[in-house]
Amino acid sequence: MQSVKKLIAVLNDFTMIDAVLAKTLAFSQKYHATVEILYVHERPLFEIPDFFHSGKKETPLDKEKIKASIIEKVDTFDFKSTPVIFVKIDDTPDRVWALAREDKETFVITGYHKDITKKLVNKIVQPTLILKTNTQDYQKMALIVDAGSPSTECIERAKNYFSNIDIELFYDYRYIVDPGMEADLQNIQIIEEAQREAFEALKKESGLEGKFFIDGDFLGTQMSDYLQEKDFDLLYVCSHADDFFVSDNLSIALLEDIDCDMLVTN
Repeated sequence: MQSVKKLIAVLNDFTMIDAVLAKTLAFSQKYHATVEILYVHERPLFEIPDFFHSGKKETPLDKEKIKASIIEKVDTFDFKSTPVIFVKIDDTPDRVWALAREDKETFVITGYHKDITKKLVNKIVQPTLILKTNTQDYQKMALIVDAGSPSTECIERAKNYFSNIDIELFYDYRYIVDPGMEADLQNIQIIEEAQREAFEALKKESGLEGKFFIDGDFLGTQMSDYLQEKDFDLLYVCSHADDFFVSDNLSIALLEDIDCDMLVTN
């Protein structure tokens, strides 16, 4: 289990700044990790607020005023040291990558922005906590695994990051649909049974309860609907880096559909 040595708080506006800073500074105190705050103004997704407009056409963003406002916010949390603050324009994923690179001991925390989040998580290899809510203490986590997941490692990571959290496991068994094959040949029973057995062994080993979803469905209920009904406040999609983000990836679909925070790891 990798430790957390550095935290990067990513801001694209000020709407989620309290939630992002609260989580970042809490992790910093827990792991005695350094903190860097990256504010990226994305054009044309966000208008420059009048307060942060420099009044100059060539350099419209008042970076010093933004830094001062962020420091003022940090001070409200009684944080013992002053974090390093960067203010940039455009290219959030590349800006984060430049700070994190391949360092697996860095943890990223950011607010959710549909047009930015997918590109960000697809770009970096670090654990990333994506905030959609202002939930202070997580009580219930849904942890989704599949055949390629480092499942035991993800369970240990979840328990390490979030103390005393109630975890429920979900197995996402999906088989490739080939229009050229008959329906009864597309899902090979022996493979499904082997994955069911592996999931049962994981539940027994971890002491956690869980449900086995076949192609996103459990007893006639889609995973997204089930998760929404159960009011989880944190969703953790544990997947292998090689196949984490594809065009119809489950994690992004769930993030867009469900009103809770999400942890993703590659």
